[in-house]
Amino acid sequence: MHIAHMLDLLDALLAPFARLMVALGVPFPDLAERLKAHYVEAARATCDGKPTDSRLSVMTGLQRRDVARLRDFHPNEPRLTHLSRLVSLWQTEDDYAGKPLPKSGPAPSFEALAWEVRRDVHPRTMLDTLLAAGTVSVDGETVTLLETSYQPLAGSEDQMAYLARNMGDHLSAATINVTSDAPPFYERAVHYAALSPDQVAALERQFREGQAALLDQINTQAAAMKALPSDAPPVRFRAGGYFYHEDVT
Repeated sequence: MHIAHMLDLLDALLAPFARLMVALGVPFPDLAERLKAHYVEAARATCDGKPTDSRLSVMTGLQRRDVARLRDFHPNEPRLTHLSRLVSLWQTEDDYAGKPLPKSGPAPSFEALAWEVRRDVHPRTMLDTLLAAGTVSVDGETVTLLETSYQPLAGSEDQMAYLARNMGDHLSAATINVTSDAPPFYERAVHYAALSPDQVAALERQFREGQAALLDQINTQAAAMKALPSDAPPVRFRAGGYFYHEDVT
């Protein structure tokens, strides 16, 4: 496939990414430098034989001096959101089971659960963040879980970290599917045009309710499985879904 045609096909992917970078105030030169490093890392990981600077230069189209400068780059591991883990444990651990908790004191309490998740972040800080996000409510000395998952505040560092992990895994699955003879990952979507706003709203409500029920079921099963002893090497997974709509022009 001709490179220009391939880039035309990728405009639907590049356009929202560019909007995100502009919204976050990321200058293009900084993005370009990091993208160069990922190009080198991707070429090094897929190179057959010894990944010399010359070979990586041919694979990426970057100059050899850039390859030499960036070949030791390794992407950071995705940062885990401790508040997401706290909410998950609150729902799945037998001692907590999604029940209202005392704010402080020995387990089961919010304080004990927070210390179990992170020893370097004070439980009050976690509670304030969950309150601000609408994930919990506080009545006197009792903390009640209102949502089945932690949804970070718009524009927060937690939200950006979640977006990066979620979209990164989705794109990784899609990339492997596209580059494999037998696509190994489930990736499906339903798409229609020329529906009315009310019709789309009804379908979105149905999708949200169905997805929420399925994800709650998967979360409960995964938590139970994780508690079982196993000698197998650890594997991580992420399952999710999305519903997007816009006016047809």
